[in-house]
Amino acid sequence: MKTRDAVLLYDQVETDAATEIVDLDGLDPISALMLRVNCTNGSAGNVGNFIHDIVTKVEVVDGSDVLVSLNGAQLQALEFYKTGKLPVMFPSEHPSGGQHECFNILFGRYLWDRQYMYDPKNYKNPQLKVTFNKAAIRAAGTTGFASGDNIYLSVTAKCMQEGAMPQGLLAAKDIYDFTSVTSGDKRVELPTDFVYHLLMGRFWVQQSDIDEVITDIKFTVDNDAYVMFNRKTVRLDDEALGLFGVARLKHDIYAQHQTAVRVINNKEPDCRAWMWEDTAGYIVGVQYQWSSEFKPTIFSNAGVALASPAKLTMVEEGHAPHATLPIPFGLMDQPDTWFNPVGRGKVELVLTQAVAATCQLVLEQLRPK
Repeated sequence: MKTRDAVLLYDQVETDAATEIVDLDGLDPISALMLRVNCTNGSAGNVGNFIHDIVTKVEVVDGSDVLVSLNGAQLQALEFYKTGKLPVMFPSEHPSGGQHECFNILFGRYLWDRQYMYDPKNYKNPQLKVTFNKAAIRAAGTTGFASGDNIYLSVTAKCMQEGAMPQGLLAAKDIYDFTSVTSGDKRVELPTDFVYHLLMGRFWVQQSDIDEVITDIKFTVDNDAYVMFNRKTVRLDDEALGLFGVARLKHDIYAQHQTAVRVINNKEPDCRAWMWEDTAGYIVGVQYQWSSEFKPTIFSNAGVALASPAKLTMVEEGHAPHATLPIPFGLMDQPDTWFNPVGRGKVELVLTQAVAATCQLVLEQLRPK
C-alpha cells in the first residue's frame, strides 16, 4: 500500500459565521479527512463554550447529494466509537487563551481501510463544506470567543495511491433532531436505502444522564414483525462502556468555589483538577461530578473559599462523550453482520422520553462506490 497526505488548507482564516468550501476533485481515494480548528477566547474567559460548539456542520457533498453531514460534537463522538480514542481536543475557558480541536471523517472502519474509502473520481462535484458560527453558544466578545476573524481551519486528506480496493464508503448523517419532552414516546422512521453500520443518539442537557432523558429504546421493523431490541437505555449504555471504554482528555477551566462546570463526558465523569500559577496554595476538591457537570470546591490553606474565577486545569475521564449512546449493528469490522434494511417496509426507533433535552440521531451507513 502506498499512501500520501494532501494538505488542502493550512490555518485558513474564517469569519465568525461562514461556510468554507473545499474542492476534492482530482484526489486519490481518501481514507479520511482530518480537520483542525483553533480560536482565541475573550479577555474575561469563555466559560462552557468550545470549538465543537462553533463547528455547526461538516459535510461531504456531490452537488445536492449529501454523503456526510454532522456537527462537531457528533463527529468527535463517532470517531471515539470507531477507534476507541477521542480525536485531539483541548477545550479551554481561560481568558485570552487558545483552544483547538480536531474533527476527523473516517470513510472506512479505521484509518487506511483498503476496502472502504471515499473516491472523489466517482462523483461529478465532490466537495467538503465546513460551517462555523462563533455565536452558537454566546456572542463573540470579552466573555465568549474573542471578536475578529480568528478562527483557523486546516484540512488534510489521507489519500491511498496504491493498494486501495474500494467497495464503498461509510457515510454518517444526522438524520433527525428534536427536543424531547417529559413523557411519551417519540417515533422516528429510519431510511431503508443502505446497510446500517452504527446508530448514535445524542441526548444532551446539563445535569441529566442520557438514560434519564431517553429511558427506553425500541428498534422495530415492519410494525413489530421483527423487533431487533427493546431495551432500557441505561443497559445499552452499560454495554457501550464495556465495548468502547472510557474517554480521556485535558480540559482547562475558569472557575471559582462551587462553580458548575460543563464537561465533555456525560456519564461518570472523573475530573482531577488543580490550580494554575495565579492562585498557588489553594486546595481543589470535588463537590460533585455527574451528568455532564463538575462542581469543584476551592479553599485556601486558611479555609477561605475562592470567591472569584481563577484558571484551573484538569484531566477529565468518563464515558458517553458529548452525551452520546452508540448502537453498533453486529461486529464493527465485519460487514456481513451489519443490518440490511433494503426491501423492508418500515424501520422505526421508538424513544421513551422523560426529560426535556437536545436530541439528535446519527446513522452511519455503507454506501456503494
